[in-house]
Amino acid sequence: MYDNHSHSQYSCDIPKGKGSSVREICQRALDLGLKGVAITDHFDIDGVYDGHFAPLDHQSVMTDILEAKEEFKGKLKVFHGIELGQATHMPVESEELLEQYPYDIVLGSVHAVRGIVDFHELDYSQMEKSVYVGLWNQYIEEMLDTIKWGKFDILTHLTYPKRYYLRHGITDFPDIKNKGREYFEPVLKALIDKGITLECNSSGLRQPLGECLPNQDLLSFYYELGGREISLGSDAHHSRDIGANFKEAAEMLKSIGFKYQTYFENRNKNYETL
Repeated sequence: MYDNHSHSQYSCDIPKGKGSSVREICQRALDLGLKGVAITDHFDIDGVYDGHFAPLDHQSVMTDILEAKEEFKGKLKVFHGIELGQATHMPVESEELLEQYPYDIVLGSVHAVRGIVDFHELDYSQMEKSVYVGLWNQYIEEMLDTIKWGKFDILTHLTYPKRYYLRHGITDFPDIKNKGREYFEPVLKALIDKGITLECNSSGLRQPLGECLPNQDLLSFYYELGGREISLGSDAHHSRDIGANFKEAAEMLKSIGFKYQTYFENRNKNYETL
């Protein structure tokens, strides 16, 4: 299997001196018997340009990845990637970034919507329901905008805000269990039409959420709609979480009907049996 979503010590959401080196991530992937791992550090473009997040040290990341590619050659495929957040907030700058570096894989994320920094940083304690319902609806619309823009390979962690709503005690919305298909049908259809891969993000299985992002029902719905492009990503922020819960996630995907995992090299799709 391939872990298409991981973060090294360079990622802007990892405190300085924490996290894992590119080499440590690769060694962990090799020890687990994975065939490949993508280093996809965060670059939430609006947050970086606004000064909220430290800029990614692109050159250092690339240097470490190139060294790892050489060290692990023949044993583990190491992919140079990026998790590009909110690309449609600054599309010109996003496209300039993608032209500047020779990425193997580009993840597309929506961690925030216009008017906020990130769902995980919001203060929900005094927030009226109409506000967080409105943010959720805006999240879905901005995901559709991101897919329409389309200059990325994999859409990550669908249902992302739900994780933080639950963390802050909001349990009455959104109703993913009963209304998930209604919420996300336009998003899933747009992904299929664009040929963009959907991520099965296993991070929720090691968190209170207790399920992949998106959950099994939404992954089944994607399959029913004709979606076959699926990626596994641990969203690891430390080497210990590389490939975490992949066996469980892969068995779930196979039970739905998925036969192959998509991974990317030089921005080209490749397939590996689950």
